[in-house]
Formats: sequence, structure tokens, C-alpha cells
Amino acid sequence: MKILSFYEFTQLSEIEQYNLVFEKGRLISSSLKGDIEFTLYELFNFYVEVAYHSKDNKVINLNRYMKIQN
Repeated sequence: MKILSFYEFTQLSEIEQYNLVFEKGRLISSSLKGDIEFTLYELFNFYVEVAYHSKDNKVINLNRYMKIQN
């Protein structure tokens, strides 16, 4: 698979974004706040944070962050 830019990733459907993160993303960190688990992945040249509701067993949010280049 080719490397997608941040912009190309944001143009994918929500389902395509989720699938790509879970299949190709590298887990960086996760934390739990109440029933919500926040998981940070590195994907290509950016980061993706997935918020997952553990009781409902579903993803509730996906945030994308660009890497800062020094």
C-alpha cells in the first residue's frame, strides 16, 4: 500500500479510516477515562487517536493530528 498523506487520509470514508488505522497503525499509547478508552496510533506521517466506548463496544470518535517537523 502506498503511503497516504494526511489530507488523503482525511478524504477516506470513516470506515476506511478506521480499517486503515487498525490494520496499519502502530500503537503508541492508550489511556482510560471512565468507560472511554483513548488510543493513539502512528500511521504513515501523522497520528490518529481513537476513542472507544468499552461498555457499548464501539468506536465513538477518531481524531487526526499532523506530526510537527522541526
